[in-house]
Amino acid sequence: MWNVECGNVILVETVELVETVELVEMVEMVEMVEMVEERLKWLSRRVILISCFTIFTVLPSYSLSVSWSLSLEVETHNDASLRTTGYGPEDLVLDSLNNPPRVLISCAGRREEYPAYGEIQAFYLESGKVETLKRVHEPAGLVFRPHGISLLTLDSRRYLFVISHDEVARYHPVLRYRVSNDTLFFEKVFHDNLLISPNALQAYPDGSILVCNDAARRGSMAEKIFRLKRGNIVRFDGIGNWNVVAEKLGMPAGLAGSGENLYACGSLENRLYRYTYKNGALADKRTLTKIKGGDNIRIYDGFLLTTSHAKPLKFISHVGNREKPSPSLVLKIDTTTGSSSVLYSDNGGIISAASAALIWNRQLIVGQIFEPAILINQLE
Repeated sequence: MWNVECGNVILVETVELVETVELVEMVEMVEMVEMVEERLKWLSRRVILISCFTIFTVLPSYSLSVSWSLSLEVETHNDASLRTTGYGPEDLVLDSLNNPPRVLISCAGRREEYPAYGEIQAFYLESGKVETLKRVHEPAGLVFRPHGISLLTLDSRRYLFVISHDEVARYHPVLRYRVSNDTLFFEKVFHDNLLISPNALQAYPDGSILVCNDAARRGSMAEKIFRLKRGNIVRFDGIGNWNVVAEKLGMPAGLAGSGENLYACGSLENRLYRYTYKNGALADKRTLTKIKGGDNIRIYDGFLLTTSHAKPLKFISHVGNREKPSPSLVLKIDTTTGSSSVLYSDNGGIISAASAALIWNRQLIVGQIFEPAILINQLE
């Protein structure tokens, strides 16, 4: 039972119960109005509205009780170890054409207590070393706070596409770099007003780029708490035009393409979708499988690798406090049947809020949203 008491307003939604979490801070007044309006539309017949006069007087000590049914798989650590990186190694791509092979890591400080940090690092798979790549030829004043990344090989050259966030300027472009052994050469910036809150992207050889916006209003707590489907996928056509190609997604946080298939995680919907991507359009949206809080997606040997924030309320607590662990799952998903298997499971004691996963030579490499380390786990 989900009870939100607002003076003489009670919004009631039935959900499965398992755990209770207190949320001390919620949203600003204007955002709460937005939440009430949107949630009433969504709940329709299941909501009883009397009034909401005193809603803002109770926010400082607001308590939310939610329970969720989910049995977390038995922890699988095998030979797990951590490698120190920059803050927030949130996204990973395999740069196997480099000599030696490596993983490129998108790092950004995402906690107030952490310094303003943004770098692309390389984890060398054979030696285990982590190095920060130089970036050159960037325009003056560029704020580099990387998020989602996509690596494209074209005519034997490698290009790294990077979502970057300038929160002060509300500027969230996609940046393109040419990749060498130790340097990223800035080449181009892609931007449009449709890039509102970009999270993940997929670059294509024809010059097109697909980008998912995880919210209609960047940082909106309303959309997260009430699971509003305001995210979308936008497309750059390679010439200069942007357009929306998919709408009504609940916080899409992962994107990966293979041939005419595009896969997207709707984190708030607990769904992993498959689209047909053809002639610049997305069609035939289907649910491939259900995942609690899915994040970045990578393709490996015909399967999908993704991570799951398996306990959403513990994840919320971890966002606000690094000392509160958030369980992590790494899943391998069959692209035909949607069946999944657990490659790694942890209650948060080793790695919290796992966000991306790759496999190389039976090594599982896992990134996380906040803390400065990646996990290496030898698969059986």
